[in-house]
Amino acid sequence: MLSDAARAAPDRREPGALVLVVGPSGAGKDSLMRLARDRLAGEPDIVFVRRVVTRPSGPSEDHDTLSLEAFAAARSSGAFCLSWSANGLDYGLPSHLTEDLARGRTVVANGSRAAVPEARRRFPRVVCVLVTAPAEILAARLAARQRTENIDARLVRAATVELGSPADAVIDNVGSPEDGAGRLVGIILAIHGQTLKEQRA
Repeated sequence: MLSDAARAAPDRREPGALVLVVGPSGAGKDSLMRLARDRLAGEPDIVFVRRVVTRPSGPSEDHDTLSLEAFAAARSSGAFCLSWSANGLDYGLPSHLTEDLARGRTVVANGSRAAVPEARRRFPRVVCVLVTAPAEILAARLAARQRTENIDARLVRAATVELGSPADAVIDNVGSPEDGAGRLVGIILAIHGQTLKEQRA
């Protein structure tokens, strides 16, 4: 049974880390995250959060979908702890991920290079993992998706959008998805291990 002193003591648990996986369209973020999530399914304190996008999901993507009007209403009501716009679409991360961070969990989310500075302002522990690939590989992957969006515009954005601060880790995703996912898993486990170490100190 807890003593009165223990009950009165504040929760000194270190906050968990928000791992933002970012990179240009065609870099393969969704594929790496899907494989990493499967490999880490036995880790209850590593959480993969689904983002919300104003576009239907497809075989190469894993997200929830809202219309532009519904997204705007959700954002106004505080449903997102972080949101941004890119490529003519709106994106958001659900507010409930802050509860996992407060419990010291490691939260992994598909983010945006442009949103990293705001994320660093809002959350105490943000780790930015940049997934990238050469322009010719990006173009080939975008073409394979058979999307209606302008591939040239996405390639221009890939070359011009910069991080507000250096990435904490970089994955040059030019090999097999399994290899890239293995690197991502290693990064996530290292971050999670460091958080646990600090929580126990």
